[in-house]
Amino acid sequence: MRQDKAIEERELFFKQWLRSPRSMGSFIPSSRALARAMAEETVWRPGSYVVELGGGTGAITRGLLEGGIPPDHLLVVELDRALYEYLRDTFRDCRVVQGDATRLDEILKRQGIEHVSTVVSGLPLLNMSKACKRQIIDQALRAVGTDGFVVQYTYSPLCPIPAREFGVDARIARYVLWNIPPATVWRFSRPRHSGVA
Repeated sequence: MRQDKAIEERELFFKQWLRSPRSMGSFIPSSRALARAMAEETVWRPGSYVVELGGGTGAITRGLLEGGIPPDHLLVVELDRALYEYLRDTFRDCRVVQGDATRLDEILKRQGIEHVSTVVSGLPLLNMSKACKRQIIDQALRAVGTDGFVVQYTYSPLCPIPAREFGVDARIARYVLWNIPPATVWRFSRPRHSGVA
């Protein structure tokens, strides 16, 4: 990434953090180490999509593309208007939509996407209400079905959702110490015996 682009990305991220710190989770973008860790936990299958929730300024998006996810099979969802416009202009070969992760079912339907192998999330779940977390996780797990999973990073070693209550199998996939602040990467899936749709 060009130096001027990196500066622009950091400035935009910090400006959005100042405006709404609870919606950003951190005051600087994710590191390359975290982006690489997220990409390494992401599975893409031909004919399917990878969905990223909360694209921010594209640090994880860039990592996913560098990790081999085809740009035309990556859907990035971002709620904030300024960040959405930045992502749209930066990642022109990807599908970038402005939308709410709690309405992922509707977004996928509108985009004509039926098969999702992995949902990748950088959303600050720790700052969200339980009801909001449930909506996001339920829809993300519904999107990936029984064969896929959700990859979520957080800046706490504690699980960002009440996994047992939500009927979710939650496992720590990686610790990323070379990030400010250090991050934990989680993998969420439905237990194989679960009857949750």
